[in-house]
Amino acid sequence: MREEFIFNPKNETVVSYLTRMSPILGALRNDGVSVTDQELISSINPLERTEMENEVCRAFEKTVRTETRRVIKKIVGNLADYEDDYCNELNIAVFRDIHKFNNPGYLQKEQTYSIDAFVRARTAGVTKKIMGIKRGRKEYEMKRESHVRKIISALNKEKNRLSYDLEEIWKNQHLAEDSMVLSQNQIRDVLVAMEDPSYFEDMVEEEAVYKGKELEDAIQQDVVDEFIKDFGAYKEYEWYIYLQSLKLRLDETTNKEIACDRRLIDLCKEAPEVKDKIICKRIVIERPKSGMAPNSEFDEYVSTTYIETTYRRIDRHVRSTFKRKDLEKTDMLAILRYLINMQV
Repeated sequence: MREEFIFNPKNETVVSYLTRMSPILGALRNDGVSVTDQELISSINPLERTEMENEVCRAFEKTVRTETRRVIKKIVGNLADYEDDYCNELNIAVFRDIHKFNNPGYLQKEQTYSIDAFVRARTAGVTKKIMGIKRGRKEYEMKRESHVRKIISALNKEKNRLSYDLEEIWKNQHLAEDSMVLSQNQIRDVLVAMEDPSYFEDMVEEEAVYKGKELEDAIQQDVVDEFIKDFGAYKEYEWYIYLQSLKLRLDETTNKEIACDRRLIDLCKEAPEVKDKIICKRIVIERPKSGMAPNSEFDEYVSTTYIETTYRRIDRHVRSTFKRKDLEKTDMLAILRYLINMQV
């Protein structure tokens, strides 16, 4: 393999290397989006392409292991026996998308990502798959369950009821807004599977172990909508700071993670009143001393002090709202989890 395709830490950072290589891999994969030197692409033979992909994937290995252990540790329903399976599936997910890493053809508003963010964005799908494997569910069965869940969620918002019969779900499949259409027998099979207590392991993490009905009641859309009404006065960047800060606390990371978030930086740049909170200075996010994940460097970030004070200000409001509405702890956690999962 040519030297120019090999990562050399003396010449560039791992992020710049991956950013340079992703359009080349995209062109080799004929993704129709990547633009690069066609003469260069035509000179790369299949063996060299395989070597390049392996070289690029090696840059993600430590982060994949770190994310695997993080998820395995926090998910309810012991997945320790599935750690190798999870790591393998996450590696496959990263390999499938390596050509998208900071590739201009896939970015919106010049938003770029750290290696950690790129890998973490793929853990949700892998988690669902591994939970499905644990429950003995095939991938197509999990997709059917997702289809039915979306229908029920839409019906909850529309009709404000807790349960719906088989025919009602069957007739309202358009509410799922996907291409799937199931027969009544298929929907019946899904509903039976959803009655299995292990089904809720897909949705609940160790911060709160709900009973099925408690979780179902707490994430009704009307409850969430009513809750959100109290926070309409906050600016988009303030609410984004709160949800992301809460998420980071649950993941045991630091304010530096959100400070370098490209979306937050862009939101603050668009708001004159907080432009001065953007600091144009080099910042390094240090990773665990074990070296399991690489450090990340950024040239601008939002003041971490401002992030912390904003989080605490909104958090006081949120807690008082929960108390005023007399919501149970399980309801509080379920609502916050629901909001966090919506915030991507």
